[in-house]
Amino acid sequence: MIVALLRRLTGGRPARTRLAPARFTPAVTALEGRDVPSAAAVPFHETLTLTGVSPAGVAHYEGRASHLGRVSADLNLADDSFVKTVASGDTLVGFATHASETTGTITYTGGTGRLAGTTGLTSYVISANPTTGEVTVALTGTLSLGHAANAAAGTHTVPFRINGTGPAFQGVPLFPGGSADHEITSGTATRLGQHTGSGSFTLGSLAVSGTGAVTGTFQGSFVFVAANGDRLAFTYGDGFTGVVTGQISADGSAIEGVVFDAVFAYDAANSTGRFSNLSGGSFRMIAQSDSIPFAGGAPGYTGPFVYSWTGEGTLDFTSGKKK
Repeated sequence: MIVALLRRLTGGRPARTRLAPARFTPAVTALEGRDVPSAAAVPFHETLTLTGVSPAGVAHYEGRASHLGRVSADLNLADDSFVKTVASGDTLVGFATHASETTGTITYTGGTGRLAGTTGLTSYVISANPTTGEVTVALTGTLSLGHAANAAAGTHTVPFRINGTGPAFQGVPLFPGGSADHEITSGTATRLGQHTGSGSFTLGSLAVSGTGAVTGTFQGSFVFVAANGDRLAFTYGDGFTGVVTGQISADGSAIEGVVFDAVFAYDAANSTGRFSNLSGGSFRMIAQSDSIPFAGGAPGYTGPFVYSWTGEGTLDFTSGKKK
């Protein structure tokens, strides 16, 4: 989240790689808190001050947020995932996406206690006091407060975790607008169990640097199929917000260390059975492939490859059948 500004405080940081969100629990600080209002969606403002960085690469912040009161926050610098803790011990979780050295967005994917099911998006701006070196972060956006929405709509929010592996027989397109199908042949997930699935990937952009670093954007859709045939459908990377990274191999024959990073959003129209009774849900998915060959595919496409993925977020179940 801090990048260059943190370097002078930490004496450098490890190279950043995108991994599955880390599961770490910050110490709960006995700070003043406020009740969360009853509205389901509220404007959100927050100011945080960097207080230190641990040897393990976790940046710690203290500050104050509207509707939450005083908060503490821990950001994992390796994968940009975070945990924010309020006075009661309830938490918000999510991840940071960087637009520049000092700006970007914060995506909230869930929480615990009275903040369970909370989602939202804020923009951040980082500044440093030129005299004291103090680093502060100002955030502005909105939160959809899960507990309030659940009370009003008769829903309950549950954690959702998923992992799986499968083939991309058609490879991936190397031109913007190109699409390809992909599958999961073996997966497991909470509320879904053992499953298979299939989806479609569309490339938005693709760039290769002078050093062979590959970056691109994508979006798509995917349907997970439970053992009894119930279908849980999502769109992902909506608006080409999914990000793919990798590195051209030394011999130029493949893209190595490929990581696909996207937020999946519940698709009610294509969900069936017990999953037609959801009012919403989302999760962040990280998919990885050791190597994607250039040879062996149709013109404009890579060759086939195998990938694995893991994800974590929440699902919102309604108390009655949706009409």
